Amino acid sequence: MARRIDSYGNIAQVFSTYQSFHKADDKKPFARGINSFQLLNDGKRWWVMTIYWQGETAETPIPKKYLKSKN
Repeated sequence: MARRIDSYGNIAQVFSTYQSFHKADDKKPFARGINSFQLLNDGKRWWVMTIYWQGETAETPIPKKYLKSKN
């Protein structure tokens, strides 16, 4: 759905907002949430150091700023 990237030097933090469907022609997702990736560049390539994710709930709706890509 959207992606936001913050980086400094050789590190980056990526929030990737997702939605999941049971079938390709489904109109409404059955789940949404945010994946959080922490990346490290060793001068040759980016390495994924950690991945976390949280599904959207009524108590933790996805903030509007994460529904549009910033970068």
